[in-house]
Amino acid sequence: MKKLIKLCAAVLAAAALFAFAGCSARTPVTADEFKKQAEAAGFTVTDSSAGANAEKYLSAVKSETGTELAFLSFSSESAATEMYTNLKSSITSGTDGDAKNIDSSSYNKYTLVNGELNHILVRMNKTVVYGKATTTYKNQIDDFFSAIKY
Repeated sequence: MKKLIKLCAAVLAAAALFAFAGCSARTPVTADEFKKQAEAAGFTVTDSSAGANAEKYLSAVKSETGTELAFLSFSSESAATEMYTNLKSSITSGTDGDAKNIDSSSYNKYTLVNGELNHILVRMNKTVVYGKATTTYKNQIDDFFSAIKY
């Protein structure tokens, strides 16, 4: 009987451990981390903050493939949400591609495949990250978003 109780307790503890392992909170990437990860992936990063509505705006490009990335950070979540909405409207305007959407109060992710172009747009708290690539080089933006855990 004691062995059965110990076995049940061990199984319950293992189940609880696995259940909570996937519940880790995501943290937004910083401008420095974005730059570090983009440069490690072979992108040329430019600080475009001057004149932008964002506190920080970095753009990254791989000129040989045409793959583009952008990072924007804002002073408030509402400003980031507004930019996310505007960018989403811009990339969906006049398209009928295959779109997927995830929305919550602190995280939004929108993916769009429109012909040969692949778009990924993510808002996490006060940051917005955008990536665009052709289907041939889609793995470059997928790998980058995985690296920054978005």
